[in-house]
Amino acid sequence: MRILAIGDIHGHLRPLQALLEKLAPRPDDLLIFAGDYVDKGPNVKGVIDCLLDLSKTHRTVFLRGNHDQMLLDAHREPGKMPIWECLAGNSPLASYGRGPTSELLSQVPLEHWAFLAAECRNYFETPDFIFVHGGIRPHMAPADEDAARLQWTTLADATAHLSGRTIICGHSAQQSGHIADLGHTIGIDTNIANGGWLSGVILDTFEFWQTNSAGESRSGVLRNNA
Repeated sequence: MRILAIGDIHGHLRPLQALLEKLAPRPDDLLIFAGDYVDKGPNVKGVIDCLLDLSKTHRTVFLRGNHDQMLLDAHREPGKMPIWECLAGNSPLASYGRGPTSELLSQVPLEHWAFLAAECRNYFETPDFIFVHGGIRPHMAPADEDAARLQWTTLADATAHLSGRTIICGHSAQQSGHIADLGHTIGIDTNIANGGWLSGVILDTFEFWQTNSAGESRSGVLRNNA
């Protein structure tokens, strides 16, 4: 079994499809997505549909990103709509139909709300890694950490976890387009939302693939796994 970690997608369906083709997940692989499926990109609906289809044929784990949480909050509490709209980008729900963004919330299928609310989780653990969207304090077990910290902590605050495990996270977009390997933490948000790349890392070998909206791809090895 391989563990494949995929960074923030932000509504970019074509790079996601291309990345999955490059990674070529096997039936026994575990695919772990770092969150932020929504906002900013052109095809949020297509991304969630793709992920739901993938979950029917492969072993998948979906983390909940801060943008996913903000969309859920706006849906549940209208008073939180301005916060989400401020950070969601232009026409974040255009893939669901036409009209004011606030009205398009009603066009989001129940299956998509269930995906964000129930299928997604705030953390995932393996013997070697802790997967979160944003980050975690070094002395906290993931189950005891605040959800907001798991979703919003940035790489600037990343430190080695007392468990000795490597943290795999998204959230902190790398303007360079390169995966951030801090040793104790690996940041795999490579800025697809703003013209960068979408990244996928095979954690057994630290090989990676990246795709972008221009249809380009590139690959490499993040670190020596010897």
